[in-house]
Amino acid sequence: MVEILKSFEQVASRFSPAVLVLPGLTLTGLGLVTWLAGMCRRRLIPGLAGALTGGLAMFFVGGQNLLIAALTAGGIAAFAAGAPRLFVAVVLASLGVSVGFGVQARSQLFQQHGLLISSQTLRQTETRFTVRESLDVVQAYVLDVVDVLDRAIARQWVPADLAVLAGVGVGLLIGALLVPRVAGALTCSLVGSGLVFAGLTLLLIYKGSTPVARMEQQGAFYGLALLGMGAFGTLEQLLLCPPSGRDREGGSKSRSRRERSKEDWRNR
Repeated sequence: MVEILKSFEQVASRFSPAVLVLPGLTLTGLGLVTWLAGMCRRRLIPGLAGALTGGLAMFFVGGQNLLIAALTAGGIAAFAAGAPRLFVAVVLASLGVSVGFGVQARSQLFQQHGLLISSQTLRQTETRFTVRESLDVVQAYVLDVVDVLDRAIARQWVPADLAVLAGVGVGLLIGALLVPRVAGALTCSLVGSGLVFAGLTLLLIYKGSTPVARMEQQGAFYGLALLGMGAFGTLEQLLLCPPSGRDREGGSKSRSRRERSKEDWRNR
């Protein structure tokens, strides 16, 4: 996996600026809003983040089909707007399962793999790619990543490992439904932090830097930075983002019940 990202980093310096700058700025801007204020507009901001990432993923996995990408983005946005609590719970459970899978399959993910596209072949000419050529190269690298994940999943197809991942996913899903406010703040903070990292990585690649190689050398530092961003964003949103109408109604109902119980006790 790492060599695929490093190869992409080297080849991306020849991409059309629009393929790196526009997504980089969009991901960074949306990531900052999601990281710091996702819970303030829980039906809008998480839906936009999910629609953007899901639409982009399906655009490349689906052969750059705009219709498939648009339908995917629209479905995710509708899900987030119609059932925000369930959407957040599903996203948090998916993040937990992804992290658990990465820990279990780290040996397969970090071993050497043959690339579907060779960076040496791409360096045979020194001309900058057009937008269409840049998108074709990005699609080839996305398929490389999907192929690595498929092989890692096939090798991890062990009942015990699947049981652990299922337990993690179900536990996070239930926990998110039981404490939706905390789960929403945590999910928005983690998703926003990831989008910020992805957007800044694209912008640094465009500037000719080597962020992927630096992350490989200082993985622990960047991991702690992500955790710190996640913790700060979660606390900040819990403190500053107002609770939703349903949360306020639930609080008023609980208070009224307590008041009624006190009155009944006094009248006895």
